[in-house]
Amino acid sequence: MHGVTPAIAAGTVLIVFAASVLRGLTGFGFSLAAVPMLAVLMPPAQAVPVAICIVAVGGIFGARRAMTACHWPSIRQIAFAAAAATPAGVFLLKHIPSEAARMAIALFTIAAVVGITRAGAGGKPFGKMRAIAYGLVAGLFNGLASMPGPPVVAYFMSSSLSREAIRASMLIVFQITVFTGLASTVALGLVTRDTLVLAALSLPGFWTGNWAGARLFEFGSEHAYRRIAILCLIAMAFVSAA
Repeated sequence: MHGVTPAIAAGTVLIVFAASVLRGLTGFGFSLAAVPMLAVLMPPAQAVPVAICIVAVGGIFGARRAMTACHWPSIRQIAFAAAAATPAGVFLLKHIPSEAARMAIALFTIAAVVGITRAGAGGKPFGKMRAIAYGLVAGLFNGLASMPGPPVVAYFMSSSLSREAIRASMLIVFQITVFTGLASTVALGLVTRDTLVLAALSLPGFWTGNWAGARLFEFGSEHAYRRIAILCLIAMAFVSAA
């Protein structure tokens, strides 16, 4: 993309705000919602770095508050594996055709729906090896489409953790993986002046949307939290597939 037009800037700000409300409410879903829609305005190799830059800067404040409620044993296992696999995903992002990247983004969103609906609530946290396997897949998703969400959400939502711990843990994992993705995209030359301009313009909307989503979360229940998360992902799957 050469230059940021007013239409692209306005569209990016609106998309970021809508996706950040979902993130504030559920603790996940920003890239799942934002990247497919941003990829309509720009190539995926531009949309993914924009999403990464926004979360890397804008998500720091929410992550600090989540540190007291998260489940650190699970975070250490899955986040380490995701960070290790992210550079491979970024390499694929740079070298595969835009059409293939768009198709991959759509399939990843659908995979999130299938994975979460099949993962029943109330189970025990997975063992170390399974956490690492989920983390490796999350890292590939993170680098290729800025979407570590599908395996991470399925991992935490199939555990016996409370909705507060699930939401906080996912926020921390995603904040860790986003910095790995940022380093990889910078190293491969995918972060441009246009990327930084769009990210900077979108930050106020990102913070406002997260605040609104967090307020909605305070009024919900365990059952409502899981139901809303699944319904949102189903809607995103249809949008991205279309």
